[in-house]
Amino acid sequence: MSERFCYRCGISESEGGPLIDGLCQVCFRKENPVLLMESEINTELCQNCGSYKKRGVWVDPESYELDELIFEVADNALLENLLLDERIKGVEIVEKEELDAIEEIPVGKAYVSFEPIDWHVEHFPAIVTYYIRVKAKIHELQIEFHEESKEVVVYVRQTVCPRCQKFLGGYFEAILQVRAEGRELSKEERDEIANLVQEKVDEIMKRDRMGFIQDTVEKDEGLDFYMGSTKAARKLAQAIKDRYGGSISEAYQLIGQDRLRSKPVQRASISIRLPKFVKGDIVGDKNGNIYRVEGLDGRGINLINLATHKSEHKDWKSVKRDEMDLVEHEKSEAMVTSLTPNEVQFMDMKSYETFEIEKPKLELQEGEVYKLLKIKGRYYVEGKKE
Repeated sequence: MSERFCYRCGISESEGGPLIDGLCQVCFRKENPVLLMESEINTELCQNCGSYKKRGVWVDPESYELDELIFEVADNALLENLLLDERIKGVEIVEKEELDAIEEIPVGKAYVSFEPIDWHVEHFPAIVTYYIRVKAKIHELQIEFHEESKEVVVYVRQTVCPRCQKFLGGYFEAILQVRAEGRELSKEERDEIANLVQEKVDEIMKRDRMGFIQDTVEKDEGLDFYMGSTKAARKLAQAIKDRYGGSISEAYQLIGQDRLRSKPVQRASISIRLPKFVKGDIVGDKNGNIYRVEGLDGRGINLINLATHKSEHKDWKSVKRDEMDLVEHEKSEAMVTSLTPNEVQFMDMKSYETFEIEKPKLELQEGEVYKLLKIKGRYYVEGKKE
């Protein structure tokens, strides 16, 4: 069999190793470089929130320390612009010490290391220069694999991301309205809800970048949160309902036309209406039962039956079915002056008048002062005066 020679440099196959596509080992590597990326890369970060594009999507950074943020953005841009020969099917990023130790590489695999060797991050555009090394093998006849290196400069420029453009422009997609049925929200409720909303917004924005609060407006009747995302407003409404109970409703207003998609643009009003009851309220049902409200949440209401002094729980369907509502009552304090098996005598602590009532299912002691409620002429013992 006659000797074959490299058509590029003329070296024989016996000297230059097995020919690949008519090229010796050295010429094959020279004619088929694997590291194809440009020497300069431009990328951007939002000067307002620090976000940047990752795989085409704006994401929030892992660090908000400016120097760390710049390197995070630059590293991401470098890796996203890493361009290798199409015959490379698998890429693994390794440390440079690990790359030095690699001696065997499967066909179609590349190992890449990179490190910053120079940078200027005091002002924008920030500039980070990287030294990139690649070890790869693209043909089964290769005796020595590709070893290539390159310096790449990444320019990190400032911009304003789409979310911040909308936020700074006063954009909002939905209004979350927090109200209470038949009453105004208390200051305590307003503070608790504002804290809950902020806590949940921080969680929501990790998944929904448009879940920001554009504005918060306090009104006599409640709170309005202007939200960048309808989905976020729905999640907040559900979180409030889970905490306090209540009902959620939605309404929409046509505000324009999306010319690009030929679709109407609507603004949502998401309303969460808290129950008319709060902890400590005295309520009654259609059967004449009287209760003190002990707590409320999304599942229902916890009560103390003032006739039996036992705890009860009613879900919101039962509350509606039993027509539960606030009841008018008079509060007073009275001392137990005598006890019989069936009756108890009290003395009103203001008028000093005495009166008897049926002995309640509650352990009472003579000489102790108790809180009483008078509802439709009947007395209920609420508990001992603290």
